[in-house]
Amino acid sequence: MFYPFEMEQYLESLLGERDTLLREIEEQALKETIPIVTPMVGNFLNLLVHMSKAKRILEIGTAIGYSTIWLAHGAKETGGHVTTIDMNKDRLARAKENINRAGLSEQVTAIEGDARKVLKTLDSEFDFVFVDAAKGEYLEYLNLIYPLIEQRGLLVVDNVLFRGWVVPGSAFAPKYDRMVGGLRRFLEDLSLNPDFSTSVLPFGDGVSVSRRIGK
Repeated sequence: MFYPFEMEQYLESLLGERDTLLREIEEQALKETIPIVTPMVGNFLNLLVHMSKAKRILEIGTAIGYSTIWLAHGAKETGGHVTTIDMNKDRLARAKENINRAGLSEQVTAIEGDARKVLKTLDSEFDFVFVDAAKGEYLEYLNLIYPLIEQRGLLVVDNVLFRGWVVPGSAFAPKYDRMVGGLRRFLEDLSLNPDFSTSVLPFGDGVSVSRRIGK
């Protein structure tokens, strides 16, 4: 987050009351430093699924299932299905448990493995793809995702502004040079790609939303 915490709190308050399970997962993630989307981003994902009437949804980066649940709630309304990928066996097991507790197991297929390898094995197209995984691998994901997004499909990517450091002139520790540089190249590549129309939204940790306009 790169704007005042008070603004984050205010915007979150406008979402209204979330269900008990979502709040429980938020608390677990905070306590264990597990990266998940903010409630605002989760709600935004759910809204996008509804608005686009997405039915074939792909998620790269499951963690403990927080964003998956937001997506799956939308999929349940559209008659869709979420395929989610994560290489962390323990977190994926927890995600499955949380998804089951949410009553959404029928809406979700969880795949354990490195997304860079799993994506190469998928032969179906998706009308909604959400990426929230290793930031240094975003460019690789982008190239692998291209053939999987159908015409007019949406690509949504979290953390693209990474604490605001992606903005040129920002000050950050040298250890983040590679990650920040990779995210800048990712955004440049995505923004210049003639097959996509892209906007970057400065909430959460930065969210890019792209619509496939060419194939």
